[in-house]
Amino acid sequence: MKNRKWVIMPLVLLLVLLSGCQAVGNLDINSAMVGDLNVKSIETKQSLAVQLTPVSTASAEERKIATVLNGMQLNINHAKLQENGNVSVEGGIAYSGMTLPFQMFMDTKGVTIALSGAQKPLYIPLTTEEQMAFLPASLTMKQIEDQAKELITKSASLFFKHAPNPSNVTVDSVTQEVYGESVDLTHLHIELTGEEFIGLVKPFLTSISTDEAGWRDLLATLYDFITYAESQMSDEEKDSVSYFTLDQTKAEFVNESYAEVQSFLKDVLSEYDKYLKEVSAEPEFKTIFGTNTRLTLDLYFDKDMHTRKQIVDLTVALPSSEYVPYSMFNLHTENENWNVDGNIVADPIATPNGVLDVTSKDFTPGALLRSFDTTSPVYLLLHDVAGIANKSIYIDKDSSYSSYDVVTKDRVLLMSVKQLAEEFDAKFTWNPTTKTITLTDDITGAVTTLHLNSNKAVTDGTTKTMTHKVVKIKGVTYVPVRSVAEILGAKVTSESSYIVVERK
Repeated sequence: MKNRKWVIMPLVLLLVLLSGCQAVGNLDINSAMVGDLNVKSIETKQSLAVQLTPVSTASAEERKIATVLNGMQLNINHAKLQENGNVSVEGGIAYSGMTLPFQMFMDTKGVTIALSGAQKPLYIPLTTEEQMAFLPASLTMKQIEDQAKELITKSASLFFKHAPNPSNVTVDSVTQEVYGESVDLTHLHIELTGEEFIGLVKPFLTSISTDEAGWRDLLATLYDFITYAESQMSDEEKDSVSYFTLDQTKAEFVNESYAEVQSFLKDVLSEYDKYLKEVSAEPEFKTIFGTNTRLTLDLYFDKDMHTRKQIVDLTVALPSSEYVPYSMFNLHTENENWNVDGNIVADPIATPNGVLDVTSKDFTPGALLRSFDTTSPVYLLLHDVAGIANKSIYIDKDSSYSSYDVVTKDRVLLMSVKQLAEEFDAKFTWNPTTKTITLTDDITGAVTTLHLNSNKAVTDGTTKTMTHKVVKIKGVTYVPVRSVAEILGAKVTSESSYIVVERK
């Protein structure tokens, strides 16, 4: 336990808290939470906002980040989950008095995202060779999800069952409006401070360590999940994922795994008080788990124990540190659910002009920006606020330590033109007949021509003299870093031991 970092504890505590509680009054929260996992189709709306509080010493850039986040809100106006797993979302990002609409559709093949004003929707394939490399050819992601459902449900049930109640928990009956309909609901209200977080952990671990039947049932389900995946694999596929395969019977797996779980929990509990005493003395720990860290959770369940409304407000006090320029983080989200397990069809997105595949080698910041008009709100958000065109590289002045192919000639730092172009997403072509290099700026589209053994660069017809000629050494073509970086819209600054090339 001594070598475990205290910073992992918030994750454990949040898991405990957000897993739910034991029964309160006539409300069986365990059953309600697990029941939601079994919902096959649903319609929903949601809003999400984040607030960051900068410390007095925060830099202008750090304050800008806070200002941007604090002025932004994600609104999902209408989302649909179809029984077959398809999902559609219609919503917008509110920022600085503007709303930037978007649509999304996801099926087993990929995710399509249509941003307002874009010439083509973005597309994220979910079945690329790289993404599916860990799955056997005959096993689809949908099959994995179906088989994992029971495992997830039993895991959640075990954790919900043993999560202790905070002191501030109330249940009452209310009538609330959900998507324009007045609904009778059971309202669960929970408040928890950072101080009380700590008090929940040991009772939770103690309680869950005694549930032999629950653990054995969960481990048996895990065994079934793994062996099902194995049954779909060829021998070659099994060899490639041997760390996932089992050579035990179910009884052996459950017995051995349960013994390991018990041993781990026993060790944790035996050292817990001592460990807690040690970390409680640290100022960072006191800050995170003080009274300024607070969670307020309101859940509204209908007569079928489905969550119909939810309001979550989480504030976390952040420790003072030179690496953390913020003193407080707040997350606030609200959502409503309706048409639970109804006949729902997700809305696909029409793509008559094709899509922009974000996994393609041709997908660059410039490719994304060029799909919008330069005066459109989305372009301004991506370019000016999100800064997706911003890039920087650091070049060690000692070429023997540099991660880039650089040389110094006539007191001028030269770099492989191919590397420099790739770092800033410029299109690079080489004509061996004319010994000409062509660079196309990813952001502006400007075309620059360079000639071997010449210090002249021609950009869209305008000639510029570089600080050094283009040279070829041992098969590598080098260009002066400062001159070509500036052509590609970047600035070069010199630090004590390295060069910074930065595009903003």
